[in-house]
Amino acid sequence: MPGTDLRLEELNMYTGACPAPKDFAKHWKQVKEQIGALASSVSMDKLEMENEELEYYIITVKTWDGCLLKAKYICPSKPGLHPTVIQFHDYPQSSRSWLHLSRYGAIGYAVLAPDCRGQGGMSECGEAGKGPTACGPLFHGLDGEVEDLYLHRLYEDALLWTEVAKGLKKTDGVHMAVYGEGQGGALAIACAALYPEVEKCASQYPMLCDYKRIWEKDFSEGPYMGLFYYFKWQDPMHEKEQEIFDKLAYVDAKNFAPLLRNKVLIGIGLQDVNTPPSSQFALANGIACDNRCCVYPNHGHELNNFFENEHLNFLIDQQATSLVRSVLGLEQSDVSA
Repeated sequence: MPGTDLRLEELNMYTGACPAPKDFAKHWKQVKEQIGALASSVSMDKLEMENEELEYYIITVKTWDGCLLKAKYICPSKPGLHPTVIQFHDYPQSSRSWLHLSRYGAIGYAVLAPDCRGQGGMSECGEAGKGPTACGPLFHGLDGEVEDLYLHRLYEDALLWTEVAKGLKKTDGVHMAVYGEGQGGALAIACAALYPEVEKCASQYPMLCDYKRIWEKDFSEGPYMGLFYYFKWQDPMHEKEQEIFDKLAYVDAKNFAPLLRNKVLIGIGLQDVNTPPSSQFALANGIACDNRCCVYPNHGHELNNFFENEHLNFLIDQQATSLVRSVLGLEQSDVSA
């Protein structure tokens, strides 16, 4: 079977190169508690779109460090509560187009699509941590405390957006979902792990997993280039290597996996040259709840229509709300087929 990493038999057994910190769950529980109060300072600007079925908004929220974050929000015009999905984008991109996001309306869902701080979208960068910024922001803050890491703030922002989604007047709090690709796949996992009210989590080729493995596999190009250059220019003899990887363990998506209690769908391409498939399997193999992992031997870190179809079925399965079924004109037997 083709691939860029271990054999599939080995991948199915792989659990990661570094253990989770003993206080990992406690750490993020405390972070979540601190973030909840921020979701009250939300502004919504409605956009005029010639679509009678859907309403379009730009939502803005301020973080604890004064950073203004923005997201696209689309909800059905029909009154009442609607299942809602939060869609997180890949690094270093931005939220998808209004056209792309409008597809959720076809199955009765509202969608909140945040732009990550300091990347390709509308959100600001925010306060800077200690350390170099070569090769982009992803590994900024390595010379400071764990809370100073750009990655830590990225997860914090994702939790804040989950709080925002919960508070939107059209959100059906019983039927919330998260979805993400690459970087966004990691953020989706974290949100689902810390919010049991998130019913479903779909994560495609999740990044930000098992950093030590990424280092060992010499994935020094693309999104992880900043880590390579940190050691090359700031710690050439690797005297701080253990300290650095201990910090990164707090922002390792695989360490959220055992906390998941939702329905989970994972998609992994064995040709992924952006992030090692083994690091993604470390996350997938750590999930103990109801989950399914779709493995694609000939796909990499790319658009995968087959996983898109899996995601559609995942959102409208037999547990979908009667609202979703009625929008599609389906009976329960049709959905289960």
